[in-house]
Amino acid sequence: MKNFGRVIEEKNKIPKEIKEKIGSQLFQNIIFAVIIFVYLGALNLGMANIPTENYLMDLKVFSFILLAITIIFFELAYNKDKSELWLHGIEIMGVSIFTVYLIYFYSIYYNTFGNILFSFAFVYFLYYAIKIIIMRRKTIKNYKNLTDIGEIVKKKE
Repeated sequence: MKNFGRVIEEKNKIPKEIKEKIGSQLFQNIIFAVIIFVYLGALNLGMANIPTENYLMDLKVFSFILLAITIIFFELAYNKDKSELWLHGIEIMGVSIFTVYLIYFYSIYYNTFGNILFSFAFVYFLYYAIKIIIMRRKTIKNYKNLTDIGEIVKKKE
């Protein structure tokens, strides 16, 4: 009976390689989230400190730069056949599209512009939190499914 408990513990134990993979995915997503939050914070500070004409021009330039970065990510994802880069490209494209809409929001909703930026930052925070949780669970589930399949094959042999 004691051996049975030990066997279950060993089966549920996640190997170091899987933990490192989860850690690298977590770190990569946290870095992307921090970059986006810093960008949105800079936009919020810019709204208060930069004249309107210059700020609107900055928003246009930032949206084009982000769109160029999106294209680079898509090309890298296509060439290297990595879905992670493709997903990051989609995320950056979302920020780029939001930046284009900020030009409109700044002109029409100037009084609530800070709230709009904060709301978008909050939505992205939720997105990254949910994404990290799902990626972690999926990686662990895939590992456990692979180990179960290996045991079934061994039993049939």
